[in-house]
Amino acid sequence: MKNIVDVYKKTFTVVHGGRAAGLTLDWASGFSLSEGTPGAPPVWSYRFSQLRGSSDDGKSKLKLHFQDTETKVIETKELECQILQSLLFCMHAFLTAKVASVDPAFLASIHQSN
Repeated sequence: MKNIVDVYKKTFTVVHGGRAAGLTLDWASGFSLSEGTPGAPPVWSYRFSQLRGSSDDGKSKLKLHFQDTETKVIETKELECQILQSLLFCMHAFLTAKVASVDPAFLASIHQSN
């Protein structure tokens, strides 16, 4: 049986800077990238609200564009993932759920458009 916390956290195996890594999507903390052993401290992390855009090649390459909260500079993180479509689906599900959680009118507007 899955722990309830696991439902709100998903880690994908990715390649970052030529090295194997884990990209974690976490409901509470957002995006984080760890290299090495499981549980290693993150190389970088961003809240969902810091994501300013993303792009992919439809195969395995993904670029995530985050805005630094202090400097306001956009930082691009390039990743490769063999199951890119699964990663994108999960990422969009987390982002949609986050929007819905802070804006109850969001769900009402979806139902009205159908």
